[in-house]
Amino acid sequence: MTIPDFATLEEAVRSSFPPKVTRVVAVREHGDYALALFDTRPTGEPYLYQVHYWRNNGRWSEGSSGNGYGWHRYTLESDLGVATVWGDDAPAGADRVRGTCEGDIREEQVEQGSYLLVWWDVPDEARAAELSSFRVNGEWLRAPTIEEQMQAIRASLRSRGL
Repeated sequence: MTIPDFATLEEAVRSSFPPKVTRVVAVREHGDYALALFDTRPTGEPYLYQVHYWRNNGRWSEGSSGNGYGWHRYTLESDLGVATVWGDDAPAGADRVRGTCEGDIREEQVEQGSYLLVWWDVPDEARAAELSSFRVNGEWLRAPTIEEQMQAIRASLRSRGL
């Protein structure tokens, strides 16, 4: 099976999902690597999905993809990769988001409640990237930790009898 390739990253991104039923949340590019974050359920509760791309001989192709963020190796031969943190859970009124990976702080725009933070050239032994805060009405508020997020999910499931 041949992996399709495209002259531009934009064409590769458009080919990943039917444009009429998805929304591109964000695209980030770094040299010969890129990733896109899609909302694959834009008319309902968001369902975010991350797709990796690479450029070879001047042509872009889709790589791996998934419905979770984290660290992704560039190639099998590389010890470097890209770390991501993303979500659709920004608090009401949030316009910016911050995160950190190995002490490197990133800040990005929140759009329609969704956000994408990306760190490139991260070694595989690096600690996971983490969400740190949201800016709401001009004030930075601490983001919930992963443990706090899991506790909230468990409480929500329990309240629904699940």
